[in-house]
Amino acid sequence: MKVQLLRVGILACFMIFCWSYEDVSAASTCEPYGEIKPNQNPSRQHINCLLTNAALKENVPPEVIKAVAIQESGWKQFDGNGQPIIAQDGGIGIMQITNQPQFDQQKLKYDINYNIEAGVKVLHSMYQRTDLPKVKAAEPEVIENWYFSVMAYNGTKPANSPLYKATGQKNLNAYQEKVFSILEQYSFLNDTKLGQFPFSTADFEYDPNTSTNIIFKKKEYTLTNLHSSIYHLKTGDQVLVTRDGVNLRSKPTSASSGKPLSKNTNLIIQGNAAYDESVDSSNQFVWYPVKTADQKLVGYISSAYIMKKL
Repeated sequence: MKVQLLRVGILACFMIFCWSYEDVSAASTCEPYGEIKPNQNPSRQHINCLLTNAALKENVPPEVIKAVAIQESGWKQFDGNGQPIIAQDGGIGIMQITNQPQFDQQKLKYDINYNIEAGVKVLHSMYQRTDLPKVKAAEPEVIENWYFSVMAYNGTKPANSPLYKATGQKNLNAYQEKVFSILEQYSFLNDTKLGQFPFSTADFEYDPNTSTNIIFKKKEYTLTNLHSSIYHLKTGDQVLVTRDGVNLRSKPTSASSGKPLSKNTNLIIQGNAAYDESVDSSNQFVWYPVKTADQKLVGYISSAYIMKKL
């Protein structure tokens, strides 16, 4: 029965729109969800698919771009009247693209996939900037390495300084802090805390009474407890469960039956990740088909509750 469940699960994977990190181009469209209707927001899992594939194409952690999209628009391209969401500052659509004339402005308004891809490209261009700090020896897959790129997506203004200049306290109202908090909430379900930067007020030069951009005096940080994107897992990779009581589901949805696992249970990835089979589910994570190391159990595990075994 357990072997049969695994076979069914893998077959169902193709029916519920899986993707493979190793072959992003083949899975970069989300056509199985159907055609996107004009002036309507797609289902939540369709948007999840669009965001994930656009991010992987540009080597951006999907966790990051999904959190940015929540902060910018709540994952909405159109308002309740079917009109493109346009902010007072001119930000357009789901990614709130602002002052980016290189993109087709009409497509930014009416083509959600184009808007998402534009937003990912803008964020990736921020990552390539040489004036922004990075995490020492960290690759693009490391989520914390995008901290300053996320800041720059909104603007390297005094309002987004990581610390309050006068007190040295953490600025929780900074754009990037809000985005990373969203990331922890939706991609990790508050089960994981991202690594913290050892900031000092001397790292940032700016006048808090003006809107002049921050000058970054320190260009590299050493962090412990870094987190790589979970979307890079491949068949055969081993992962560990990060907390007690996590359910191994029979299907890629929280509505299916589950069997609780203990923290540090060793699991082996059995195939490509899948989006939630409930298309209107607000889940931003994905589901991985797995088996336990002793091969006694098979099923689906939420990406929010696993980490790659080193």
